[in-house]
Amino acid sequence: MSQRETARAATHLEADALTMRALTREADEAAVLRLFLAAPAYTLAVEGRMPCQDDVDDFFDGMPPGKRAADKFMLGFELGAETIGCADLIRAHPEPDCAFLGLLLFDQARQGRGHGRAALGLIETLARGWGATRLRLAAVSSHPRAVAFWRREGFALCSRVSQPRFTGELLVMERAIG
Repeated sequence: MSQRETARAATHLEADALTMRALTREADEAAVLRLFLAAPAYTLAVEGRMPCQDDVDDFFDGMPPGKRAADKFMLGFELGAETIGCADLIRAHPEPDCAFLGLLLFDQARQGRGHGRAALGLIETLARGWGATRLRLAAVSSHPRAVAFWRREGFALCSRVSQPRFTGELLVMERAIG
């Protein structure tokens, strides 16, 4: 096995070891702030600024209009005891059979190792348990690496939306949950 093949196999093993758990503000606020600070390329690309506490507040408290707190799930992704990523997922939004992924973020040092794909599998398992048949998200066009990831994962463009908060258009994307 070549060195590259060995590295690729090790990456897949690491991604396979990824676990998901519910996050709470009380227990996990500091860990989520560390993740945002360890992934500054995200807020630089989508809002043109460095990450800050406001991002953490939005992660825990931000909600689409008309949704209840019981429909929002903050998720952490761990390797062993280390939280290396987070996501927020809204149940039954914008329609009853759809789950909306508001954010999927990993520490920049952990990106490109298969964790996003592994996390997506865990997220889809959770959403499927709610009866969701589709997963929707809004990628920001000014973050081409993220847009490319979602396209590779089979998400198709549904619509484009302008939102002054973001440096690019919101690309609303969706795929069926397998």
